Amino acid sequence: MTSAPTGKHDADSIIIDMRRQQLMMILDSLRSLRGSIKNRPDLLYWIERAIAEAEAQLEIPPPSMH
Repeated sequence: MTSAPTGKHDADSIIIDMRRQQLMMILDSLRSLRGSIKNRPDLLYWIERAIAEAEAQLEIPPPSMH
């Protein structure tokens, strides 16, 4: 016997999808900004760090082994 869906899983998926879309938009903006900055290694350093952080957040975490 299966239980009726509560909709919580669907809502979680929508939130995750929206967050991924926002992160992708941020990544695109940062990459564009990175390409337009010249002769400013200090700014490039922080942009690269922000790109790395956004990419890390997009990675799917490995399933936990319980």
